[in-house]
Amino acid sequence: MMLKSLLHALKPGPRRERLLRSAARAQLLIAQALEHHSGGKPAAAEALCREALALDRQHAQAWGLLAAISLDRNDLACALECYEQILSFSPDDAEHLVNAAEVSRRTGRLGRALELSQRALATRQSDSRAWRVRGKALEELGRTQEAQRCLRRGHELKPDNADIHSDLLFLLSATDYLPPEQLAGEYRRWGERHADPLTAASAAHTNLPDPDRALRIGYVSADFRSHPVARFTEPFLDRHDRRCWRVYCYSSCARPDAVSARLRGRADVWRDISSASDETAERLIREDCIDILVDLSGHTRGNRLSLFARRPAPVQITWFGFLGGSGMAAMDYRITDFHIDPVGVSDRCYRERLLRLPRAIACYQPQDEAPAVNDLPALTRGHITFGSFNSFSKLSAETIRTWAELLRRLPRARLRVLGAPPGEGSDHVIEMFESEGIAAGRIDMLGRLQYQAYLEQYLQVDVALDAYPYNGGMTTADSLWMGVPVISRAGRSALSRFGASHLTNIGLASWIAASSADYIGIALRVAADLPALARLRAGLRDRMRTSPLADAGQFTADLEALYRDAWRAWCAQAPQRSGGC
Repeated sequence: MMLKSLLHALKPGPRRERLLRSAARAQLLIAQALEHHSGGKPAAAEALCREALALDRQHAQAWGLLAAISLDRNDLACALECYEQILSFSPDDAEHLVNAAEVSRRTGRLGRALELSQRALATRQSDSRAWRVRGKALEELGRTQEAQRCLRRGHELKPDNADIHSDLLFLLSATDYLPPEQLAGEYRRWGERHADPLTAASAAHTNLPDPDRALRIGYVSADFRSHPVARFTEPFLDRHDRRCWRVYCYSSCARPDAVSARLRGRADVWRDISSASDETAERLIREDCIDILVDLSGHTRGNRLSLFARRPAPVQITWFGFLGGSGMAAMDYRITDFHIDPVGVSDRCYRERLLRLPRAIACYQPQDEAPAVNDLPALTRGHITFGSFNSFSKLSAETIRTWAELLRRLPRARLRVLGAPPGEGSDHVIEMFESEGIAAGRIDMLGRLQYQAYLEQYLQVDVALDAYPYNGGMTTADSLWMGVPVISRAGRSALSRFGASHLTNIGLASWIAASSADYIGIALRVAADLPALARLRAGLRDRMRTSPLADAGQFTADLEALYRDAWRAWCAQAPQRSGGC
């Protein structure tokens, strides 16, 4: 019937002519919209797209451009609606299936992302993007072994795609499937394939090799915004001794916010390189005569490791944002501490040389909006409430099994989980608990919250439970500031020892577990002595305030000492010259 109607509509006559004119007009509008979009005029492009769709509701290019405009302004719901519109009349288009799957994943519709990626792969098995989206959705569901297989397949199909390879490295680091030495080999392969060829072609540096002169230091990050990296960065940015250091920030942040503006005021020079090519950014950094360039992203989203591969500065260092290495020959050093990377244990696991801070790996700056610490809730409730404030994707199957055993041992205890995505993600975790014999009614699942509301949730919790093997970082520091001690398990990877670093620096080394059984034992011991837990809670903020974790002045001095050592090492082997930077 539909075919008959279509054929009838296309018969010679006025109706056919109107349809052809409308189609031609719509195509002309989209051509103009594309010009406006590429020219940085998204509002004009959007208006033209909607005018085209008024003529032809099934114009896939118009819906696709509208989706791209929506993604540029981070309107994921609108982008998803655009892709769903396309699929309503073109359900087997692999490209749009993958796009819809990715936006579904980013909006927490993980089941839908798996369905759409599977449909795309049924059409095009060799689509590396579909394998990548599927792998990342599975990772967020905690199905990490399946996720690893998908990401490996995507990498096999596109071995020159550095982003898919980085996703695989991140997953391997977060799951701790591989021995550290084997994981180091995976990182080296990334560097050898994607970075080292660029390094071999890099130009020499003209920086003056004076070991004691004032230096220019540059920080590169995609997370100079409302993000844990920014919160760990801010305490030392404006505490650098300006007699010895000039501070440059190279922001690759696509959507700056109020935090970005605040950080901008902390730097001597702020450069927006979010839309700059690696070649342009390299030229800018060389023209700025940067002596030490610091990466604050590693293998996370938005990183500029390919910029570092071009070696724009004579000394290059990777730090937090990601606790793994880079795998690159061009990255000289990796900053860590003695807790995260014990001497004699970790050095062989990185291509970079390790620079160990003497106390903590990062410095915590308390937020003005943090509420006062309250009394221990368990004293009035009559039962203990555990809490997890980690990113939801860190809740591994092993973590869930450990928590389930703890709840079995404490039948009246409850668990409060923050950051649960809507739908399939939280449902999957509840199902995992139920498979371990823990009723869903004992688990309070809360979605993502604004920062103030997030901090207020600590007032409802007696003890925080860290994830394993991917520990929390900022969430652990926030928890301690809010008077809530954290039980953390330390393993063989750096990501599994972040909690140990924080807890040791605040004098709570006895809260660090070496195994799942040890983790449960600590929790049982704590739950058995609520008066002691109440006393700890009451004094934890003062303990935090006077610990190395919050001593921004000492932290900055320690950091500058590492930078100076790295600079002197470069000067010792650099050709002597009198000119240059």
